[in-house]
Amino acid sequence: MKLGCILFALSFSLVSAAFAKPLRIPDSSSADKLPITLIKEFVARSDQFDSVTFIYGSSGDVAFSKTVADLENRALDVLWTATTTDYENNMQAIYIPIYRGLLGMRIPIVEQSNLNLFRDVKQFDALKKFIPCQGKLWADTKVLEANQILVAKSVKYPNLFDMLEGERCEYFPRAVFEPWAEIERMSHFNLAVEPNILLRYTMPMFFFVHKKDAALARHMNSVFGDMVEDGTFNRLFFADGQVKSALAKSKLGQRRLFELDNPYLSKSVQNIPKHYWFDLLKEQ
Repeated sequence: MKLGCILFALSFSLVSAAFAKPLRIPDSSSADKLPITLIKEFVARSDQFDSVTFIYGSSGDVAFSKTVADLENRALDVLWTATTTDYENNMQAIYIPIYRGLLGMRIPIVEQSNLNLFRDVKQFDALKKFIPCQGKLWADTKVLEANQILVAKSVKYPNLFDMLEGERCEYFPRAVFEPWAEIERMSHFNLAVEPNILLRYTMPMFFFVHKKDAALARHMNSVFGDMVEDGTFNRLFFADGQVKSALAKSKLGQRRLFELDNPYLSKSVQNIPKHYWFDLLKEQ
């Protein structure tokens, strides 16, 4: 009887392995990003997938609209992006925030000459006198405007740096892990990271699967849920080079915090357990 159980278990695992397949994702194989690290850990724990395939080859540099279309057409299994209610309505979100909320923690890029632009700003009404620049279609822009902040907008991301230097806006709020690399890439501009303030609003980045792929959604929720509970998710989060560098450089605990409301959150986002989010007081 015992031998029969062993043989059955062995045959079941062999059948599962035989039907395992690559998980198709965007981005590139050379990318060193937390989402890819988490996806690889997911695949290592999965009995349904045995590897990762980067469907756009080595560059991974395609328009996000194509990525969404490829998910809809089942040419792609998973994508990741900052959430919106439209995305959650049209795709199936895995409601575990990839960056644990760091995407909604914003520090300003400013001109070097404006390094202490917010040194004496201590009230939100005073902050609203300064004009940020953002992408015209970005979810962040809607959040800032919902908080009565006048925003200078551009459809094209590179133009935002021209706008900053041309004084059409006074600061460019970026997620805490973004500004240093951007300043280095845009080194022909005289830019710096402003050291005094932190804007915070709920803006999670999620993995998304096809709206009708309930089986994959359940599988990912199960595996990632286990990773959160056994500590693996946080270990990979803090080990990520981008996150580690951002937390060291940004000095979040020393900044003046301005809390902004995000009125566009779904009920599902609002119900995410508290321990899934980065705790600014306990973990910094």
